[in-house]
Amino acid sequence: MRKYYILDRSFAFIAVYFLIWATACDAENLKIDTTGTVTTAYDDNITYVHTGRLSDSVTSLETGLELMQQGKTRELSIKADIIEQIFATHNNFDNTSVDFNLDYKQDLSRYNHIEFSDTLTDAAEPRSFVAAFGRTSGRYNTLINQTAFSFRHDFTEQISEEWHLGNTVNVYSRKDIPDSDLNQAGTKAFYTMDSATIYNVSYDYSLRLFEHGPNAGVNSLFTGVRRFFTPQFYVDLGVGPDFINSFADKNMVEPHYSAALTDQVNQNNRISLTFDSQDTTNAYSEDLFNSWRTAINGFRQISPRLSAFTNIFYGQGHYELMDLSEELVGVQAQLTYAVNQRTNLGAGYTFTDSISKDSSSTYKKNYFYISSTIIF
Repeated sequence: MRKYYILDRSFAFIAVYFLIWATACDAENLKIDTTGTVTTAYDDNITYVHTGRLSDSVTSLETGLELMQQGKTRELSIKADIIEQIFATHNNFDNTSVDFNLDYKQDLSRYNHIEFSDTLTDAAEPRSFVAAFGRTSGRYNTLINQTAFSFRHDFTEQISEEWHLGNTVNVYSRKDIPDSDLNQAGTKAFYTMDSATIYNVSYDYSLRLFEHGPNAGVNSLFTGVRRFFTPQFYVDLGVGPDFINSFADKNMVEPHYSAALTDQVNQNNRISLTFDSQDTTNAYSEDLFNSWRTAINGFRQISPRLSAFTNIFYGQGHYELMDLSEELVGVQAQLTYAVNQRTNLGAGYTFTDSISKDSSSTYKKNYFYISSTIIF
């Protein structure tokens, strides 16, 4: 019943979004694209398990709709995709997944700005290494709906303040995984010292609720700085304490560290390195996940038509109550060739290795694919 409630609520939100789009956007500067993508892949572990793994060839048929509108004081982006997965041998795994993304920005005045976003994903497998890290292994349907609202006021050219609210709903098809909600609220202040240095300080409160179980709350204080060495090359550093009231009603203080190095070399080359270490409430179980993760992302426009993307991920975490450790290694490489302005060909490979003393959380996965996308 809960899943259908969430779906009904999400589709009600979508109807509201299109109402916003219809009232806020006229035909001026409106761009609408429909896309069709066919992907053929080989997956050597469609079940995401260590023992009893199954392999198969998978065909994905994707239909997409994209709407974008940009005016003097507002910006709206809506993207919706429906993906049909067809398995050559194990057709009992055939499924339909849905992705919906909306982002709406509005300048209320010269000094006041709002942003509203919503992301809905209903899929049978994780879409990224971040989503796979800390995830209960196995193949099952996961519905995630993330909603966020923020209001920013610019006091001066140097000082601004942001207030934000957020909600994340997690619903699982497996009965042994409890559904959960994450509610968030906070504020963040920015101080631009000069053209090269921006400081920020923030406070956030998050509350993780399980459908039939305890909850955990986190009060977070965080301070950070962004330092530009050149207009394209900058570093983000941040640190702060998290005051946690855990699911076991235990109070603790844990550090939160983050660092990022970004080099937008030019329009054709980009690279970033990120690191984050934090105790978080786990969305799959009533437990705290003490983890750190690092990733390297790179993009290169090899020629006017050929581009390459790579992503390397490593994460290590520990579940407090279960006293279990977990690691995730992920490597992704992708090539895209633009046949013309309306047709793209793609090929890629993804490797995932989840390592744990608990065999139910251990698996290796190799995924190869080729794809063709047409913009209508």
